[in-house]
Amino acid sequence: MLRDQLVGTLEQRGHIRSATVERAFRTVPRERFLPGVDLETVYTRRQIVTKRDPNGAALSSASSPSLVADMLEQLAPRPGHRVLEIGAATGINAALLAELTSPGGKVVTIELDQDLADGARASLGRAGYDTVEVIRGDGALGHPAHAPYDRIVVTAGAWDISAGWWDQLADDGRIVVPLRVHESGLTRCFAFDRTAPHQLVGTTTPLVCGFVPMRGTAAHTDHHVRLDADVVLKLDATDQPDRAALSSALSHPRLERWTGIQVSDADPIGHLDLWLLVHTDRPFGRLGVGDTARTSGLVTPAYRWAGAAIYHGATIAYLAFQDVGNGHHELGAIAHGPDATTLATDLTNLLDQWDEAGRPNQPTVTAQRAGTRPAERGGISRSDTVLTISF
Repeated sequence: MLRDQLVGTLEQRGHIRSATVERAFRTVPRERFLPGVDLETVYTRRQIVTKRDPNGAALSSASSPSLVADMLEQLAPRPGHRVLEIGAATGINAALLAELTSPGGKVVTIELDQDLADGARASLGRAGYDTVEVIRGDGALGHPAHAPYDRIVVTAGAWDISAGWWDQLADDGRIVVPLRVHESGLTRCFAFDRTAPHQLVGTTTPLVCGFVPMRGTAAHTDHHVRLDADVVLKLDATDQPDRAALSSALSHPRLERWTGIQVSDADPIGHLDLWLLVHTDRPFGRLGVGDTARTSGLVTPAYRWAGAAIYHGATIAYLAFQDVGNGHHELGAIAHGPDATTLATDLTNLLDQWDEAGRPNQPTVTAQRAGTRPAERGGISRSDTVLTISF
């Protein structure tokens, strides 16, 4: 049976780790929530986009089952829990939550678009989960009528932990949220436990992830500089980049610097880009590179860290690797611009520091409610939250 095959694969790959999540995945009929999608696709481990905007950008999807399982393991809902889900989408996750909180639990799921909310409600009813309450509303505001919630789970890319979520999380509650920790789109899914009225503490290793961004009042505009027809540098507008100068960076020849540091795809180093963000004194960004630019060799960032880069003036330097055989790659920097030597050296020095520190991959993350006490040095400030990340 396709459902059992999917569950077996998720267990084998370490995404399902508890008997409760396994049971929920074996019980929920995903096909009831994806009408018109063939069964082979329904039970694959990939994301299925279910709604796009007029330009083709994804507005809603059924997330990859691997990521769904990882987040449910982070969330650890139990029977009797009240759970608030932000982003109903197809309703699949709400059904899984209903299984995990039964008996005696309550699941409320919020969706911004009326058609998506109606579709999720209908699918949940068809599958026998008519006790799940589907709300058409702005997820950033939460749903105070059933607060406080033992668990809050956000299934869209969030820029902030909104005031509504702070207010509606129980005193000993947990929130799982994919947070964009940098305006370039660098995102991690954090599990935070409430340890004080105005403080949340990360409890598990963050997940590397990507999500359709929040809309409504929590929507956030991306910023980028186009370096080529097929290349953009995504960055934080508060760094006040010289956009005209940056746009000419790729007109300069590439300069390569290699470190001798070798890594493999199996190494637990997925948070290297986050470590660079925390430790660099240079403005940080991420390259978005199309197939044409990558195939031609114009820009060849290491795929594992989504184009992590630093920049200054008219110069960029990005994280790269080259194949050295036996499944291993050597880390290095590739730079373009008038200060290529300086920035390539800066980036390779950072890689040396990371290697000498034991290749740390377990960030410590805390969140405090904005305005409740002075932010720590290096804190990442949002309207409602200040994040502090260290390694």
